[in-house]
Amino acid sequence: MKQVFIFALLFCLIYFLSCTAPRKIMSSWVGKTKAELYKSWGPPNTKMDDGQGGEILIYSSVENISIHQETLYDNDKGEITYTTPQNRQYSRIKMFYVNSKGIIYSWNWKEL
Repeated sequence: MKQVFIFALLFCLIYFLSCTAPRKIMSSWVGKTKAELYKSWGPPNTKMDDGQGGEILIYSSVENISIHQETLYDNDKGEITYTTPQNRQYSRIKMFYVNSKGIIYSWNWKEL
């Protein structure tokens, strides 16, 4: 029971930290210029009009996550079971809203 509690606590801590870090990184760009963002991140994958005279810079990437690797199980009857590797893929989209003066005024982060 103690191991389950420790595992749950560790999971919560990792989840909290993984959610907090991207927010800090994205928030740190508010007030900086589009030129600074380009210098650091390069050009975006896509640009869109923000409807207010500025633009939305969209950076997207595809991430692959291995859920578990292939496994061989040997049960008490001597039978061997093979489990295939499981992979998941998701898209990460980072959007920066830039005003007409080239200043980043907001951001958004989505994982699909």
